[in-house]
Amino acid sequence: MKKLLILAIAVMTMVGATAQTNPMLSPLPMDKEVRYGKLENGMTYYIRHNQKPAGMADFYILHDVGAIQENDDQQGLAHFLEHMAFNGTKNLPNKMLINYLETVGVKFGRNLNAYTSFDQTCYNISDVPTTRQGIIDSALIMLHDWSHFISLEAEEIDAERKVIKEELRTRDGASWRSMLNLLKVLYKDTKYAERNLIGHLDGLESFPHSALREFYLQWYRPDYQAIVIVGDIDVDKVEAQLKTLMSDIPAPSAEASKKEQHPVPNNEEPIVSVFADKEMMQSSVSLYIKHQAMPKEYKNTLSGVIYNIATGYISLMSRERLSEIVMSPDAPFTSAYIHIGSIGLNPLAEALVMNANVKDGEILKGYEAMTTELEKLQRYGFTQSEFERAQVEIMNSIERALKTKEDRLNSDFVQTYLNNYSDNTPVLEAVEEFKTDSMIVKMLTIEAINGMLKQYITDNNQVIIADVPLKEGVINPTQEEILAIRTKVMNSEVEAYMDDTVKEPLIAEDAVLVGSPVEKESTNETYGTTEWTLENGVKVILKPTTYKSDEVHLSVSSEGGLATLTDDEYHTGEMISDIVAISGISKFSANDLKKQLTGKTVSFQPWTSAYRHGASGFSSPKDLETLLQLTYLGFTAPRYNEDDFNTLMNMAKTQVENMKSNPDYVAYNEYMKTIYGNNLRRQIISADIIEGLEFAEIQPIFEKLYPGANGFTFTFVGNIDPATLKPLVEKYIGSIPTTAKAIKNTDDNVSVVTGNVDHNFTTAMQQPKVNVNFFLSDDMDYTLENKLALEFLKGALDSRYLVTVREEKGGTYGVNSAVKMDSYPSNKYSLRIVFDTNEEMADELSSLIIPEIEKIAKEGPLSEDIEKTREYLLKNWDDELKQNDNWQKYISEYRVNDIDYITDYKNVLLSITNEDVQKLAKQILKDGNLIKMTMRPEATKEEAK
Repeated sequence: MKKLLILAIAVMTMVGATAQTNPMLSPLPMDKEVRYGKLENGMTYYIRHNQKPAGMADFYILHDVGAIQENDDQQGLAHFLEHMAFNGTKNLPNKMLINYLETVGVKFGRNLNAYTSFDQTCYNISDVPTTRQGIIDSALIMLHDWSHFISLEAEEIDAERKVIKEELRTRDGASWRSMLNLLKVLYKDTKYAERNLIGHLDGLESFPHSALREFYLQWYRPDYQAIVIVGDIDVDKVEAQLKTLMSDIPAPSAEASKKEQHPVPNNEEPIVSVFADKEMMQSSVSLYIKHQAMPKEYKNTLSGVIYNIATGYISLMSRERLSEIVMSPDAPFTSAYIHIGSIGLNPLAEALVMNANVKDGEILKGYEAMTTELEKLQRYGFTQSEFERAQVEIMNSIERALKTKEDRLNSDFVQTYLNNYSDNTPVLEAVEEFKTDSMIVKMLTIEAINGMLKQYITDNNQVIIADVPLKEGVINPTQEEILAIRTKVMNSEVEAYMDDTVKEPLIAEDAVLVGSPVEKESTNETYGTTEWTLENGVKVILKPTTYKSDEVHLSVSSEGGLATLTDDEYHTGEMISDIVAISGISKFSANDLKKQLTGKTVSFQPWTSAYRHGASGFSSPKDLETLLQLTYLGFTAPRYNEDDFNTLMNMAKTQVENMKSNPDYVAYNEYMKTIYGNNLRRQIISADIIEGLEFAEIQPIFEKLYPGANGFTFTFVGNIDPATLKPLVEKYIGSIPTTAKAIKNTDDNVSVVTGNVDHNFTTAMQQPKVNVNFFLSDDMDYTLENKLALEFLKGALDSRYLVTVREEKGGTYGVNSAVKMDSYPSNKYSLRIVFDTNEEMADELSSLIIPEIEKIAKEGPLSEDIEKTREYLLKNWDDELKQNDNWQKYISEYRVNDIDYITDYKNVLLSITNEDVQKLAKQILKDGNLIKMTMRPEATKEEAK
């Protein structure tokens, strides 16, 4: 393989720099706001003060080891060890770690979690309240224990075997099996081809306890560990605590094992794989052209930044080209992209990756089209006009990063530091990063980008992988046929790409917009909102905020929704949002619109739901007028194009047809049919439904839902200046016609099935599992008290199921519950409980679900469970009040349902009692509406005998 360093130096040469005459290979300076250091035992740390969100901090420990460190007889132990870290440590035995954190509002699975990959394992405690020193102390002790003092008790290991087996069962779908095939092909003849992260059933059942302890002691050690702490903390104090606390963790001995490197070997001839799976939901083909990754020591240099920005140019420009093909009639693929960089696993290997999703049976057609485009790039490169648009987009992104530097969350900094430790990527101060990036963007030329690109597109080191569904009537290609297409394209004549884009305004300069002035203005002091009523009757609400410096949200909403449509119109209305997105606006196709909006941060998209409809918009403050122009055009000049419609229908039909083979899709489809009595208006989109949709229906249905601005409320939240917004609202929203009557709520008579229903069914699946769904619902007043009581009940049930179903029985990876309240057409609640398990334990685990609700109804919830939920919701509330999208929700609830979150939420949250939750559980049982659905694996022919 060519050394990537050579490629970086080639780029530097093209922009007038060399490694000998320019400090391109010197390390970049680290941001002085982060406290960086290394303890005597070899442990690295990063500590930073940040107040987004205020009063909280994130605590991480990254172990620079993972599944690739496993011996053949240790497969799955890196991931198993991750689970065991939550089952007891030296200072926090048993489940004390989880229980304690949940008492201070840190929820297991959401704020407290971990992941294992091939080369690293990472644990996090996020959104930890820092209002009490004792909580900070406890979080530091947890990091300390995860480093060197996980208990690994025999009883806990054996109990966890069952849970991880069920996790494997839950994961084992077509995408998982496709990933395993990719590893075997892409990393052929390396250790990566022999690992799957989670292990195998026989090994998980039988490995000795000592094997896990040996792996832990061998690889969890300070020279392979980094601590990252970011948040509302005293950096000096935390650093001193860290140094003291971690001092009892010994440095590794001189004889300690060292991590082996596993370079990916070259291949002169292409490696081809056609992977077929009965549950595959999408036909796709990928080309990987491998190359050696830039050495770590050069990633934190100007050459590393040049590489990242240059490959960003390539990805951006190729995405624009390929999207034009996707939108063409009879497109050879339904989506495609090119990416250069990491392929996600081996730190020594990177690749140029080109991927295309295609219709079933058209792998060869799609592969020929995508490699033809790659051949064009190799021979002719990108055009100057493509480069200039990409340059504007990249500069816009760089400028936004600088504008929003004070808005960065703890998690943003954490990821930067984790990347620095594992991959030596830069940690620059925001202004310095802007200067560096903008300098390079301006230095780079189209000649430099094309020269770099050509060095990536080579005839050797190619891996071609096709993932296809295995089903009747679909003929999948052979390796020989794929290679024949490759030879054909390499020897063919291809024409250079022609870019004929002409930049022009969204609305013609001579267009006359009648406008409508603000006639009435009122304010709401509690919500900090101003309401304008235009002369034409349209209502506009605005709430200026400073939570995000470069963010404006627009919500457009009206009564009505899909309920206003006939049964024949319903499914077309359901897809209006997708149809509009793929069609563009006014005279601009979707691709042309993207080009017209180059350098702007703006979007506008209609949406529909059962009983409301409207649109969502977003922009940077500097692009506010463009957002208002899109809003005006969205109502007055939707674009209807039959070719675009047919493209979308073909894409959707292929996707939903293949979904029928996926057990999770089958389960959800049966769930919707069962709870709504197979009502046409609550069916999941199917191939038959798509076949019945007609292009001629789109315009009359759109005009029925969006006849004008009358009845719609336009709500702006974000960094807006009312004086700037007002004339724009008057000009653009004021020019949307209001002659049609406002749409009113309509009851479409869709209701949930009542009584007791026990629905059992089977479906074919490659990894046998049982999916169980419980659904309980009935009428309930739509109040803040009831909404929060449901959340408390959910929290109590989650805690109980974690103990009784997951921990004690070990029969599932997890039980998931969800609660919901609807205010129209009637006030209703719903409680859904779902889990996957194995055939042997399905009935036993199912029998535990309702008794836990009965126990709460009889004895009341455990006080500790109620207080955990209360602490979690209280902890999040102040931060939620600093999110613009949340304010849109609160404003809407106040306006539509008379629910006053701002005045009442905290008081109601504090007032919920055990008795309230007990009363709710009793009511749910008394209502007596229980739908239970159980999906089991279909018996194979051999089993049927």
